[in-house]
Amino acid sequence: MGALPTAARGPTMPGVRPDRRAADPPVTRAIGLLLIAIGVGFALAVTPAAFAPWLYDDFTLVKQASLLLATAPALVGLALSGEVLPRQRGLRVAVIAWVVMLMLSTATGIDSRGSVLGVYQYRQGFLTQAATIVLFLGAVRLGAEGTPRWLLGTAGAGVAACVAYTALQALGADPFDWWIDTSDRAIGTIGNANELAAYAVIWLGFAGLRLEDERRTMALTAALAAGSAFVVLESESRSGLLALALTAALLPLAWLMARAAWRTFGLRAGALAVGLGVGLLASLATGGLDGTAKRVGAGVARQETSGSTRVELWKGTVATIAASPIVGYGPDGLALAFPRHRPELDAAFDDYDLVAQSSHNWALDTMANLGIPGFAALTAVMVFAAWGSVRTARAGRDTGAPMLWCALAGYGALTLVNPVSLAPQACFFILLGLAAGHRERELPRAVSRLRLRAPVAAMTTAPAALALLSIAGLLVAADARADDGWDATARGDFATAAAKYEEATKLVPFSRRYASDHAYALLATGSTGDTEALRAANDAYDTFDETFGMASGDAIARATALIGLGRPASQVRPFIERARRLNPHGVYIDEYTTILEQAAETGGTLRYVEKDHWVVVTPNPPAP
Repeated sequence: MGALPTAARGPTMPGVRPDRRAADPPVTRAIGLLLIAIGVGFALAVTPAAFAPWLYDDFTLVKQASLLLATAPALVGLALSGEVLPRQRGLRVAVIAWVVMLMLSTATGIDSRGSVLGVYQYRQGFLTQAATIVLFLGAVRLGAEGTPRWLLGTAGAGVAACVAYTALQALGADPFDWWIDTSDRAIGTIGNANELAAYAVIWLGFAGLRLEDERRTMALTAALAAGSAFVVLESESRSGLLALALTAALLPLAWLMARAAWRTFGLRAGALAVGLGVGLLASLATGGLDGTAKRVGAGVARQETSGSTRVELWKGTVATIAASPIVGYGPDGLALAFPRHRPELDAAFDDYDLVAQSSHNWALDTMANLGIPGFAALTAVMVFAAWGSVRTARAGRDTGAPMLWCALAGYGALTLVNPVSLAPQACFFILLGLAAGHRERELPRAVSRLRLRAPVAAMTTAPAALALLSIAGLLVAADARADDGWDATARGDFATAAAKYEEATKLVPFSRRYASDHAYALLATGSTGDTEALRAANDAYDTFDETFGMASGDAIARATALIGLGRPASQVRPFIERARRLNPHGVYIDEYTTILEQAAETGGTLRYVEKDHWVVVTPNPPAP
């Protein structure tokens, strides 16, 4: 008679808990790991490369959609793999705390509904952060099982697409028209010069995923370094240049920390130097090096406003954090909360209106959005993951880790002076997860009392995965209609614009931007003399307020609609006062609300200013 399956044998000794690994058939576990690898690979290959010039949000929306598409199989794969949380106790607790604070801050935030997707064209909301957590956990599992060799190829595909498109921009051959001259300063496939540089720095971490053949490893390091130097120089990002230099400068220290062979260090350092040199020469040929040198020189020669602006942003963000330090304002909540607490600017800024969807500092952003405990949890995740990787490297079992650490540190430094971006942030946490996973190999598999059998796990996660796939498609479909709305607005067809924005809102009801644009398009229609449109605008703003809550601009628009309808001053004045409370130091806020107050008393005429895309009120003269 054959041996019984392990699961049927029971414990061999009293008090000894059976190994429940047998509850997960090897095939099920293998399928789970494959799904995780597909999701992580898709995120690495597609998210950095994806953009859509035919959409209004042509970069970040597509990247958010690709992250959701990547998360769907990874989520199911995690459930099937049998291990969702890390084996390392400290890391496991930190991840749980991160998830709890993300959920709590979203539920109690300044705009819970809008926090689901996040700020338009920034998109660091709940779904993005939840996707990041899933991909991080998936990367931990892959690192624990041995990173699939082909995963590096998928990452290389994303890098290659970015380098190729950056090269087209550098040569003046960009087939698309953007808001800046990309032949002067490249934005690549990322959509922003500084964020492009951030991606170019973080991808150096893939050189830490050691190939079996040492020559291939050196070739990979050189190729990644060449691409990174070229892209950073073409972006003309001073912070990116400093981050790249920091990455290279930290390599000896990282090698010392890892107690790795110095012969290997010499090979890596040599490959890195060769690659950086090749990238520099390529950029010299296309003019990027010259442009970067001029930008660096200009920054040294004169006092620029960018540094001062960052300081003021940080001051305002610190004040914002102090007002809600425990749970913050919800994912991407800083954009709404900041105007209430921002400093009053001195004359040096003239008419500059200081706004913040990001403080240009990852630490402050996290504290503002998730609270100080949320920041502590996320910091703990990074510390525990890094420390586990260090222990593994010091034991001689991960010789490529120092290169990975340096890239993570370089990128981390860059995020202290720039906003985070979807693609590089996803790469950062995937690389961090792979590093943590290398430590997991040395630990016994975690046994969870909450483990689900494969069919139950699949049925539990499949609806969430399908929802993510659906949301990704709806995001693209909705923004296509929003782009039509913008085009209609540009040609003065406000009624069509309102209809298109309404369609977008119905497809994605969690979008604050679409709902706001719909109400404003109705207001613009009303400024042409359409009283019914004005009534519809007033109703739309009422619904908007109930759903999302108003910013100062929304309150001003509501007051404008009421004035256009001829409502008494008693109905208008509360929204004027609300606009002042929501943005007490806004540029022209006092001046324009004073105009609204006059119009509330005497009546006013609405007109649309085409240049600024804004409906203004001209007060009627006082009655004789």
